[in-house]
Formats: sequence, structure tokens, C-alpha cells
Amino acid sequence: MAGTPTIGALLLVVGCTGGSVPTVRVPTPSARTTMTTPGPSSIVGLGDSIPSGDGCPGCTPYVELFGRQMSADVGERPVRVTNLGVGGWTSTDLLNSLEVDRYEENAVGAADLVTVTIGANDFESELDAYLGGDCGGDDDLDCFSSLLPQLHNTLTSVLERIAELRQGQRTEVLMTGYWDIFPDGDVARRLYGPQFVQDSAVLTRRVNDVISSVAAAQGATYVDLFGAFKGAEGDEDPTSLLADDGDHPNQSGHQQIADALSAALGSAGGSRN
Repeated sequence: MAGTPTIGALLLVVGCTGGSVPTVRVPTPSARTTMTTPGPSSIVGLGDSIPSGDGCPGCTPYVELFGRQMSADVGERPVRVTNLGVGGWTSTDLLNSLEVDRYEENAVGAADLVTVTIGANDFESELDAYLGGDCGGDDDLDCFSSLLPQLHNTLTSVLERIAELRQGQRTEVLMTGYWDIFPDGDVARRLYGPQFVQDSAVLTRRVNDVISSVAAAQGATYVDLFGAFKGAEGDEDPTSLLADDGDHPNQSGHQQIADALSAALGSAGGSRN
């Protein structure tokens, strides 16, 4: 996302990459998922600044919230949640983190549920060209076009690597899209104007189409955050769900994402084989 390291990546969040991994026990969640098969015992969140909780000091990131909901669903058995979100990461950064002998490799290999939120930062390299009016094309978005197939290929490799690390074990992968890959709402309108907001929404839909198609091809579950933040028609103002920077979720936004993950997992029927 523009200006600061942004949106991001995989599953649940409760800490960084080292040290002990906390467990979560919460008796009363704000959103529950009806599990038709045994729920997850270990969740890993991969991605960028969105799962890591950047831009929202004092907030509980959505990965932790989602973990609490899953812990409540499975009763007395706690769900272990590991947060591997890193602000500013691109999809290539995430793929590289899953190399041999990395902490991320071991964590994913032990997780039966993985969430992935990654890709927005892949497009920041061309943002200055857009803002300078040099992006090209009838819609002034051509400079981003070559990045879409690159994202498709890298995300495919990420999901293939997750499957490889899991070695055929039962695994659920929830892969989110974005409400916007750049700043949105009142902040974006003030800084860049209404045309930017419209163009960014068009580009975000294209990015989400790539993420959704990769998820479908690789047997993952796509989680729509565009609709979760902007409504079914995509025309609602997401400002109330955004932090002061207009780029990251506030606490209500993190809860919205956690609820979307829980709903998607319920629709997918719990853990898959």
C-alpha cells in the first residue's frame, strides 16, 4: 500500500517469528463458525502488514481474533496461533520465506490451517508512475498490467510450497483478497482525489481476480474482503473500518476480517483433506 509498508499476508497472528507460541482460550467469540469436521489445532498467518497489525497501535490483529473464534469452536482444546505477517512484504518475499531451514517453513509444516494475505505491495513500484500521469493506457493503469501475471505465478508457487511443506496432511488454506491495495476512504480522497479512489478500486478488483483464480486452481478457499469492507455492490465507504492512515484496518476492520475468515471456513466445511 502507498506510503508505508502495507497489506499482507497469511494466517493468524499472535507473535513474531521466535520464542514460545501462545495459545488462545476465549469462551465467548463475537463470531462463531459451525464446524462440521474437526477444527484446526494450529493456525499460521502469513503475509504483510495487514495480518501483522501495522498502522493500528494497540489493536488486536485479525489473526488473533480469528484464532480466538476457532478456539471457542473446538471447546476445551486450544488452537495454537502463530503470526508470521511482516510489514512491507511482497509475494516474492513470502515465497522466499518458505525456503528450507527457515522458521516459516517449520511453522507452516506444522499448521493444519493457514491464512494468506499478500500481494498489495507488489504494485507499489508503479504507484509513482500512476500518480505522475505516466502509467499509460486508456484507463491510466497499464503500468500495473505486467505485474498481474507475475503475481499469479508467485502466488501459485506459494500455495504449492505450502502443500509441499504439509506433505499431504489435512490442511485448510484461506487466501484473502483486499478491499484496496492502496489507501482508501477519506484519507485517499483527501490526499489523491476521487479519481484515485475509483482507479484504485478497479485495479484492486483485478488483483482480487488473480488471487481468487489462484486459490481456486490450488484448492484453497478465497475470502472476499472487498465486499466485506465495501458491501455487496462495492460502493460503500470503508472509512469506518480503516486506521488513521487510511491504509490499514482499525480494530473494527480487523474484526471484520476475522469474521470473514470464520464465515469462509464454515462455508468450506471446516478442515479439508
